[in-house]
Amino acid sequence: MPRGINFSPVRIGVSVPKKRTALAVHRNRVKRLVHEAWRLHKHHLYSAVPADAQLHLFFIFTGQPNPDFKTIEQAVLQSIEILSKHFPTIPREDNA
Repeated sequence: MPRGINFSPVRIGVSVPKKRTALAVHRNRVKRLVHEAWRLHKHHLYSAVPADAQLHLFFIFTGQPNPDFKTIEQAVLQSIEILSKHFPTIPREDNA
């Protein structure tokens, strides 16, 4: 999807199904952890996305209830690594 000058190269969404994590407090914690792991490591994928494209990602949590940050961080990093391989390594032109 093409993006405008003021838009991020990657947009994300997070879903934590009730079936695996019954309590809303725990679902929200998992979402916060995923967002934090993404915030810390998104630059790895940003550099791989072409300047004229916008990537939309959606993380669906399917792991064990109440994971620690390290587990989620490893999963996010693995996802970023896999996705980065699908983009050619072209120097990025920032319009900012």
